[in-house]
Amino acid sequence: MKYRNFIHAAVLLLGVAAFGCTPNQRIVNSSSETPVAVNSAPVVSSFEGDLEAMRNADFKFVLVFRRKDGAVLTAEDKSFANANTPYDANRRRLADEGKAIIVGTNFPFLPEMVEKMTDRFAMENYSKQDSGPIAANAVTNK
Repeated sequence: MKYRNFIHAAVLLLGVAAFGCTPNQRIVNSSSETPVAVNSAPVVSSFEGDLEAMRNADFKFVLVFRRKDGAVLTAEDKSFANANTPYDANRRRLADEGKAIIVGTNFPFLPEMVEKMTDRFAMENYSKQDSGPIAANAVTNK
């Protein structure tokens, strides 16, 4: 008998809780209004904006690499650039509609990396004036 009363009470409480948890109709109706899109076109970042972001990040070295023919970088170009930029480069950014890679770093490149990159790509230097040379002397552990 005790358990039967307990079960009835539990069912009654669950029923009350279920009806008490209905959504607020005012909130449901307000969400059905469709907001007016201010600008439905996707935002495309400009090369100047990407370059400014690198400068605002206060990197010593900001280098831009482009294909010498001015074409869009291929997957092979991107892979090559990734393999031949310093591992400690702070930021790499594909820019100018896929035609440029911007590298921002506080560490100079190794001379052989600069040579490989400039053999394949045209390089533009936007580094800070007091940053020093782009390439550092390689130090080997012997």
